[in-house]
Amino acid sequence: MTRIKKARTPGRIGARKESRETAEQGRERKRKARRKGLTPGSRHNVEGGKQGDHARKAPKDPRLGSRKPVALVQEDAARDAAAMPRVKPVAKKELTPEQELEALENDERLNTLLDRVEAGDKLSKDDKVWLDRTLARHQQLLEQLGLLDEDDDAEPGDDLWDRFMDAELDPAQYRDEEDKS
Repeated sequence: MTRIKKARTPGRIGARKESRETAEQGRERKRKARRKGLTPGSRHNVEGGKQGDHARKAPKDPRLGSRKPVALVQEDAARDAAAMPRVKPVAKKELTPEQELEALENDERLNTLLDRVEAGDKLSKDDKVWLDRTLARHQQLLEQLGLLDEDDDAEPGDDLWDRFMDAELDPAQYRDEEDKS
C-alpha cells in the first residue's frame, strides 16, 4: 500500500453550525416532504376543511324553528283569528269646503305649476292632469261657497280703467304751478 502524506491545511474539524433561520427553513422543508398525498378521510370530506366551521357559515332559514303557534284544528284557527285585534284603516278627516279651499290656495305644487304656465313653460302629461283636476276642484269650491260671480267676467278694475282712458285728461289741471304767461 502506498502511503498518503498528510496535508498541512486540515479540513474542517467539526460540523458547521447553522443559523436559526436556515435551521427553521430546513425543518419546514422536511416537514412538507413528509406530508405528501391527500389528508386522511378526504374521500368523505370534500371541502377538506373542518365541518364545524362550514356549518356555522351556512345561512340560516328564518322560517326554521319558528315559535309562532300553528292551529292544528279548524276551530282553533277561527278562534285565534277572532282573538287577533284587527287594524282599522285610518279614515281621513273630512275637511270643510273652507278648509279645503284654504289648503288648495296654499298648495306649493299648485302655485309652482301655475307660475310655470304663466311663464309659458310646457308641463308634463301628469302635471297637466293634476293641474286640471285641482283647478276644477277649486272652481267647484268657489261655486259651492258662493265666492264666484258667474255674470261678472270682467275684473272690477277694468271698468275704472276704461273710464280713465275714455276721459279727456289734461295733466296741466293738476299742476300746482302758476302759468307765467
